[in-house]
Amino acid sequence: MKKKMVALMLAGAMVLSLVACGSKEEQSGSGKGQIEVDGNKLDTKQFYNGFMSSDPSTLDSAKGNDGYGNGVLLNIMEPLTRMDEQKGKNVRIGAAAESWESNEDGTVWTFKLRDNKWADGKEVTAEDYAYGIQYTLDQKTGSPNAYLITCIKNGVAVNSGEKAVSDLGIKVIDKKTLEITLENPTPYFLSLTDTRAMLPIRKDYVEKYGEAYGAEPEKVIGNGPFKIKKWTHNSEMLLEKSKEYWDQKNVYLTAINWKIITDEIATFNSFENGSLDSCSSGTPEWIEKFKSKDNVVYTESVVPSIRFFFFNTKDAFFKNENIRKAFSIAIDRKDVAKTIFFDTMIPSYSWVPQGVSTGEQGDYRKQVKEPLKTMSKEEDAKKLLLKGMEELGLGSDPSKVTVKFSMGGTNQWLRNFGEYFQQEYKKTLGVNIKLDANEWGTFQSKTNSGDYQMGYMVWGIDYNDPISMLGLMQSKAGAIPTFWENKEYDELIANASIEMNESKRVEMYKKAEELLFNGGCALCPVVNETSHAFRYSYIKNTSTLSFTTMGLKKIYTSGR
Repeated sequence: MKKKMVALMLAGAMVLSLVACGSKEEQSGSGKGQIEVDGNKLDTKQFYNGFMSSDPSTLDSAKGNDGYGNGVLLNIMEPLTRMDEQKGKNVRIGAAAESWESNEDGTVWTFKLRDNKWADGKEVTAEDYAYGIQYTLDQKTGSPNAYLITCIKNGVAVNSGEKAVSDLGIKVIDKKTLEITLENPTPYFLSLTDTRAMLPIRKDYVEKYGEAYGAEPEKVIGNGPFKIKKWTHNSEMLLEKSKEYWDQKNVYLTAINWKIITDEIATFNSFENGSLDSCSSGTPEWIEKFKSKDNVVYTESVVPSIRFFFFNTKDAFFKNENIRKAFSIAIDRKDVAKTIFFDTMIPSYSWVPQGVSTGEQGDYRKQVKEPLKTMSKEEDAKKLLLKGMEELGLGSDPSKVTVKFSMGGTNQWLRNFGEYFQQEYKKTLGVNIKLDANEWGTFQSKTNSGDYQMGYMVWGIDYNDPISMLGLMQSKAGAIPTFWENKEYDELIANASIEMNESKRVEMYKKAEELLFNGGCALCPVVNETSHAFRYSYIKNTSTLSFTTMGLKKIYTSGR
């Protein structure tokens, strides 16, 4: 997530991105005028009760990069295209764009927009999408998502401040026609059209609210199937169906009620008593309990998402590559998966997760071995640490070293998680770990400013291509604030992004991923996520496929 997912998030937000699969609407009714969809009679009252495990940092699509905000944006905004599930497969469909085409070499794309309105009734135009892209790439915005769309002509130069925003390869032909010119042919370009980097933004709202844009419900406006009715920070967010949306006749829910619940047990109890319609769990006891519950549908699937540590390479301690490698190698990932996640997740030795395709050749992870498996074994971690300490002039006594480990949450599960690694790093490396628990917004502020040593996050892939993950670590990306830079890595990603031959592109991805660890190790993958999802059977038209970006648009209830 794409994201999808996508993208920085803590566990528990699965229901935020619950997606719908294809459906043929039948308005035939049953003699009483009751609407039917695929033979299911719709409940009179159509609402969905979900949860978020943290408050979104912002609903400014350019500045936010957490999964919570992205889940909301998929429901209140209309991207150019969406990824739908049809007959068990992902299919890209028109959303804001009713059609699109490219020139022969794929460098110029033209999108024809359908008639649609913003939630306040104002007409949606091509200018709104052009401005959203320009705002994201403008260096002054400081968007962590800008790296996604630097494939647009002059994107790199504009984002680095070398050229003006007006030099971008964005052209408004007329109110309903948007032309985008790319720097080079880009094999995954269409996959970017439903990411937050290309969402529309109302210029008048940004100019009116400035830095506060997206911080409150009245300070953001959407053009999607739902609009924000209420947002009580750290408590709840309520959405209602938008009467202005172009496809409102195929939107069944009239209300989405998200509670913000930070405590895992409280979440499970809420699902158990029926006040939540869906949830996910990584705890065997709760998994088994929910699986045996009447009228509950259980789905298990591998998620293209990585839980990982990341290091501040500007920090006086973690600027040393050998020390970063030591902290990465010292982890017994199989024990982590067993002890922390009860074998409900998969040990990860790579940055690109499972389930990501390169195209015709299929799953990338089946083509390329996980690079951390070929690095030094765990018993060498202590040697690397001592070597790094010697290089920094820190002596040879790890017990005198204290590292601050920052986390974006304050719940008990996360504290237990931190305490586990506190003990493990003491045992394997002999160092002391000081836990630094923060609310999500504070955590993001600290890490983005470099006020941390070592952090923990989850990243769900934004779109179905390895470069979605590998591109995050380019020097100018800024999405994950490790501050690591490597010219060779940048060149590999730059070349891969325009290489149309899939075999050659995969080879570049392989070299880049190997370099990411053998030549830097600013990241430390821990586990590849799997989803153990539960929903009550009255929630219909859902999907478990990764990369779908339908949000809750096509969900409905029957038999609540």
